[in-house]
Formats: sequence, C-alpha cells, structure tokens
Amino acid sequence: MDFKILFPAPYQVSDIYDDNLDINIILDDGSVYFGTLFTLANINKLMVGSRDRYFWSTDMLIVEDLSHEGINSSIEAVLSDGYFENVFSKIGTIKTVFPDFGWENYSDVSKIDYEAF
Repeated sequence: MDFKILFPAPYQVSDIYDDNLDINIILDDGSVYFGTLFTLANINKLMVGSRDRYFWSTDMLIVEDLSHEGINSSIEAVLSDGYFENVFSKIGTIKTVFPDFGWENYSDVSKIDYEAF
C-alpha cells in the first residue's frame, strides 16, 4: 500500500537516535492516521527525567532512528506486517483533516521534499 508522511509540526529532529516525532500517515485510499515515533534512547531519557515507573503514549511506535529513511522503512514494515491499524489511530480523511489545502484525494497531497528539512 502506498503512503505519504506529513509532519504536523516541522521536522526538527536534533538527534535521530534520541528524539520523538508526531506524524500523519496518509494512505492511498485517502485515510489519514496519527502516530508518534519514539527512539529507545528518548524513552529512557524521558523516564529518567520524570522518575516515573512506566512510560506510555497513545499511537506510539518505537523506531531505531528518526531519519527519513528510518521513518519510511518503519511505516512500510508496520503496513506489511498487518499491524498498522493497531499502532496508529485513524483521524479522518484527506478532505476532513486537511480542508485548507484543497486536497481531494491521495494524488493531490504534495510529496514531501525531504531535502527542504
């Protein structure tokens, strides 16, 4: 299944091995999903900093790194393994989530120019 990734906030990852990032995943059927990607180092830092005995987050996927290649390959793997809808929450469709962009369907969604980030 084809997908495109948009970042609700600008892509500002300072360390691809120790950070977290919110993403919107747009599937080729027009569905839009939300998730947060975390690295293990980031979870460890967050737990040590808060001294909580646990860590949780809705729509969380733990990834090896937050490089563009790492993000894409992680989403591809979750899709091919059949866990996508268990990991991420559907938040709507292209029309309902991005009404200000004038996008009607998947082909209207602008491809992300990763070099611009």
